[in-house]
Amino acid sequence: MARSDRNDREGMEMRKFAARPVAEEEHALFRAMYSLYLHDLSEFTDFYQLDADGEWAPDYLPTWLDRSNPDVRPFLFWLDETPIGFALVGAKPFPYMSAGIDYRMSEFFIARGHRRGGLGRAAAEQVFEMLQGTWEIVQLPENQVATTFWLNVVERFTGGRFVSDTLDGEARQRFASGAAVLAETSA
Repeated sequence: MARSDRNDREGMEMRKFAARPVAEEEHALFRAMYSLYLHDLSEFTDFYQLDADGEWAPDYLPTWLDRSNPDVRPFLFWLDETPIGFALVGAKPFPYMSAGIDYRMSEFFIARGHRRGGLGRAAAEQVFEMLQGTWEIVQLPENQVATTFWLNVVERFTGGRFVSDTLDGEARQRFASGAAVLAETSA
């Protein structure tokens, strides 16, 4: 185990970790973190591009941060009072998820200095517990690190009770949290 991994795991026990919905006054912070995420993601896709002003396009954050939109659930992850990542969760009837699913983990990010120490897993599990129902998570085929991460997280969270398949060439995991039951259908 790398020294920094051990320090993160040991330090997490004494530090306060939280996954919280994004507050309106945190939008600028969220936008800055989202830019870091898109930078990382650009290694695997050319869908997001920097424009002439150095901003990532297309920009979907106004939709994600619209508090009046019931289909979106943005979260920030905090270690003590330091932001370390985020999740963007689509909620039914979010248009970009499979039928029979309540929630889709659309975007997920942990800052590089906080990876590989269990914080990503802890963040995902907190979100799954807060939003109980049927879930799907999809990864770009080029991002094998993400696929491995999600397979491990979902395996541990569900005790192996999940479906792993592909959707339009992308790896996908489907499972249920809380009292929800996942229908064993392919969609």
